[in-house]
Amino acid sequence: MKEVMTEIRNLLLLNDKVPIRLITKPYCKKCMNPVGEDVNLCNSCTEFPHPKISDWFFNRIVTLGIYKTYENKDYNNIPLNINSRMILRLKGTVQKNKDILGELFADGLFKLTNKYPFLLGDFTYLLIPPKDNPSEENQCKYFLNPFIDKLRQQGFNIENISAKLKRNKSIGKNKGKSLDDRFEDVRGVHTLNEINLQRKNVLILDDVVTSKSTIWDISRELKEKNAGEINVLTLGRNLLSINNNMEEDVSSNLNFYELTTYFSNLDNILESKNIEKVKIKESEIADTRIGCKTDKYNIEIDFENLILEHNCDDFLRRRYKNKSFCKHISKLFLYIKEQNGEDFAREKLYSIYKKLLYWNFSYK
Repeated sequence: MKEVMTEIRNLLLLNDKVPIRLITKPYCKKCMNPVGEDVNLCNSCTEFPHPKISDWFFNRIVTLGIYKTYENKDYNNIPLNINSRMILRLKGTVQKNKDILGELFADGLFKLTNKYPFLLGDFTYLLIPPKDNPSEENQCKYFLNPFIDKLRQQGFNIENISAKLKRNKSIGKNKGKSLDDRFEDVRGVHTLNEINLQRKNVLILDDVVTSKSTIWDISRELKEKNAGEINVLTLGRNLLSINNNMEEDVSSNLNFYELTTYFSNLDNILESKNIEKVKIKESEIADTRIGCKTDKYNIEIDFENLILEHNCDDFLRRRYKNKSFCKHISKLFLYIKEQNGEDFAREKLYSIYKKLLYWNFSYK
């Protein structure tokens, strides 16, 4: 894994295993929106997106990476990158996965506090945004607690005040709302109870930041309660201004390990023993077509017509709808790497990744 770190800039390894691409420059120095060369702040940070907003109240947003998904007919939303797959998986229902992902994300966030020391002062309050419905599970808790543990082990003086922050009304889902509506709906809904922050720093943790409306209103309330500098640390930055064309958005220099991590939905790391157990019985590997048989199942990949067919139950239940690989397909590409070399295997994976929205994954 050290080779990966030296070969690729702007790559962060979570627990020295999971590769996450940091957002590359140029980006807004306040909110990490993409900007042109020699531009420090994006338009939304200089020309406020709502006429009643005159101050963002927070200092900066720092994020692990881009979060982006694409709507695709007959499939679930397709994630752009490993970070997006992890965030989507954190929202799933498997408790074991949530705990593991929480630890991985906490490691990444902790590394960002080392990279950006201004995020933490001598004493820092820390909180996560509340949910609309108090009974709704807050996914942020899975990385909040291990993140706090890491900070305290390093001697940071941290107090979690998440329980003191409340929403006094529901704002509903933001998806589909205009930017004006997002800010109008969230205005004044957050209340911080029973505390005077006494000019101490506050760090807001969140999973994904999109319009900045929620953190704006939380920051407004924090300032009213006498907060010092407010910073925001997130898993993902949903960049509304980048293309909605995945083919144009994908990174061009992903290596074989990153691509297998993306397609296996981290199973090459979290479930590697299950992949190792798969036996490839027969195979036909060519430039335009790859086929193989395992103990019970078949895999057919047609690179000319962009079709991937497979017939295991896991592929049917959990994989093909979000265009990820089960253990059999993951093992096939490891086998291709052994038989035909890493460059060939990487090129085949990348050709699927680049045009993923056009590929037909089917159970057959």
